[in-house]
Amino acid sequence: MGKRFLTQPQLRLRYGNISDMTVWRWIKAGRIPEPALFGNRNYYAEDELDEADRRAKADYREARGQSSMRRPHSKGAAVDAADNKTD
Repeated sequence: MGKRFLTQPQLRLRYGNISDMTVWRWIKAGRIPEPALFGNRNYYAEDELDEADRRAKADYREARGQSSMRRPHSKGAAVDAADNKTD
């Protein structure tokens, strides 16, 4: 079986009908790989997109795991002062 490619409209639908500008931004940010140009159209390799999704998911889980190790914030000085106020 050969390599499968998605067109730009198919790519946009894959990610929830994102805009062309979002696609461009994600490419520039490295979130998704650059497309192959066949003729005058962009095509995205499905296996490369799958790998990019796996990487993004792993990065998200790692970041989420690190943030859960932080201590919770206090209510804040203004709230603490209001709690201690006596009328």
